[in-house]
Amino acid sequence: MTSTTLTATDPPLSVPTEKELSPNGRLAIRAAVISALFLTQIAYNIGEFPVTMEFVCYASLAAYLLMSGNAAVSVPTLVLYITTVAFAIVTMKLTTLPASWSSLLLLFALYAPFSFRLRAGPGLKTVQEDIQSTYVSAATVIAAIAIVQLVIVNATKVNALTNIYFILPEAIRGGGTYTFLREGGSLVKANGFFLRESADLSLITSLALLIEYSTKARLRVMGILAAGLLSAVSGSGIVALLVALVLPRTISRVPLFVVSASALVLALFVLNYADIPGINSMFFDRLSEINQPGTSGYARYVAPMGMVQINLDSGGSAMWLGNGGGSFFRSTLLLRVKYEIADPTWAKLTFEYGIIGLVLITMLFLVRLYSSALDVRVCNYLFFVWAVNSTVLKIQYILLIWLLTLVPSLHRRSAPPQN
Repeated sequence: MTSTTLTATDPPLSVPTEKELSPNGRLAIRAAVISALFLTQIAYNIGEFPVTMEFVCYASLAAYLLMSGNAAVSVPTLVLYITTVAFAIVTMKLTTLPASWSSLLLLFALYAPFSFRLRAGPGLKTVQEDIQSTYVSAATVIAAIAIVQLVIVNATKVNALTNIYFILPEAIRGGGTYTFLREGGSLVKANGFFLRESADLSLITSLALLIEYSTKARLRVMGILAAGLLSAVSGSGIVALLVALVLPRTISRVPLFVVSASALVLALFVLNYADIPGINSMFFDRLSEINQPGTSGYARYVAPMGMVQINLDSGGSAMWLGNGGGSFFRSTLLLRVKYEIADPTWAKLTFEYGIIGLVLITMLFLVRLYSSALDVRVCNYLFFVWAVNSTVLKIQYILLIWLLTLVPSLHRRSAPPQN
């Protein structure tokens, strides 16, 4: 009988090492990222509902992970999800305002995959790095395109080069109401050609810049991303980036946060009084819009509060349970105003799903986000963007957030098996 006793000369026991993604897994990740950055405007329209490429990739990847056994269900998020579904259905039965089951079902479909993520294992760190690297690479390509686009479009004034939307056949052109041409004076803002708006370019590149900064910090890549961010001539991504860097990562860093926030406010005051043309037109001129009905700033931050106030003043079930999925835009006439009203997440959730729905969906999002392997600064960024922008039902952003948080916190993964 052979002895199993180890001696000093025996080779050490093998320890499971980090494994790379399988070819199929790597292909699936790349397809999802490409669909979210390059194919968002390609869709098959079924009535008023566009089945976009990123939606197909999202559903396919989620189904694959479940069927292959690579996914593990998170009980807390599953309970939150089921509770949210129950309250939302009750709301649809009680509401007296025009609501949409299609909007509600889209919410269910987009957030159902938040209830599961990859199983813990020795290869998770490599998987997380691969996901982040794939996203940064794709965003860098978009940024490079945007830099070239900004120069060519403003030099030639060729509208076809401002957005892929204008050259897509109508049969596969995604629906929705978007502003493809946004000009500040005579300057046409870049959008990376494949993205819908300059604000999307700003958010996509700033997120990639933050991820690159917190991981590999390659100067050449960061330079391209920064140039792409500036090409958007939009403050959306820059503001989110500043928030992510200033917000505390731990409780112990709260004092530093107070100091950093104070310094940032002081810097903004100095820049404002310095009257720098480029800076003022991008930031401070937009801030002055907040009190002017009919402007973008007013539509995004002030007008939605009017809708929320109506909901809160009504009291009863509308205040606690909301008015049903899709009721926000269907009820804007209640304000009896002529200006545009946006639907940022905080306002849309409060109006359509009430205080209870707002709390439940936000908790579902936060649990998913902060229990992932992402750097806390990236988590802060994603939460800010999700909360203050109209992203709650945007498949592009929900897919990217789900993908980036697919790996659970590496501090809580299971230990390697012992022989």
